[in-house]
Amino acid sequence: MTVICLVLVIPIVVYSFPFMVGADSSYTVMSGSMSPALSPGDLVIVKGEDPIYIGDIVTVESGESTYTHRVIEKLEGDRFVLKGDANEDPDASFVEASQIIGKVVMVFPFSHLYTPYGFGLALLAPAGLIIGNQLYIVYQHTKRKNKKETMLWRRKNRNLVISTSTLLLALILTVSTTRLIAPQFIAGSRSYFSDTESGSDNIFSAGVWVFSSTITCLAEPPTINSGESVTISGIIDPPHSAEVTIEFSLNKGPWTLLAKVTSDSVGSYVYVWGNIGVGSYEIRAIWNGDDDHYGATSGTVTVVVS
Repeated sequence: MTVICLVLVIPIVVYSFPFMVGADSSYTVMSGSMSPALSPGDLVIVKGEDPIYIGDIVTVESGESTYTHRVIEKLEGDRFVLKGDANEDPDASFVEASQIIGKVVMVFPFSHLYTPYGFGLALLAPAGLIIGNQLYIVYQHTKRKNKKETMLWRRKNRNLVISTSTLLLALILTVSTTRLIAPQFIAGSRSYFSDTESGSDNIFSAGVWVFSSTITCLAEPPTINSGESVTISGIIDPPHSAEVTIEFSLNKGPWTLLAKVTSDSVGSYVYVWGNIGVGSYEIRAIWNGDDDHYGATSGTVTVVVS
């Protein structure tokens, strides 16, 4: 049983300490944009490596957002075009090499933990094994036929209060419970279960799986002259056709509504902002989410108008 427990614990240890396998960081996949290669709940181990090749799966940091997509094209100036395997179109904006955290070098398929059945299994299976293992120890103690056999067994196992297998199973139970009940404390992408109840005509439903999402924002060109235009674009991941709010901050001032646009079926949005006055503008995009996904705010991009 100890060997089985070690096999179950290894992914958790590697995820918590990726340097043990020569990697740099670890994340949890939050959406299905990379299906079937990656599913929500999978653990990915990321290592900063050069060079980046077409076909590599990379994790990117864009402002406050972090996401994992596949490289489908390399542009001049160390820029890359990415695409989720499940998305019909490439990402609306390219990424710079400096935004790439690293390549995905290892995947632990833990998506089953993010299903109702996985939720129960992650809690009940280790708990059942712990109880069964301890009952076996008690049975071994009580089955002795006489006092001499009992004393010999106690002497042989005098240091055995809780077995190694029990400790490992308790660790699995604790970590699994933490990942499912309090995922906001887990670094990386997140998706988790929230409980809601509603009733109609004596029919009740409880339990809604709500996933996180991201939205990106890119402004091109980043430097223009007064009166010229800048194109603001980005993508919602996973793809949604939804209202996107674009805001700007002039010279570190308060955020001001610029426009509201609607993304297309693959989550892409575009807005052309013209006749801009002189100044330094920070721009961001926001979407409010829906019944299945939480909303998100993009990282900020800067446009300098002279």
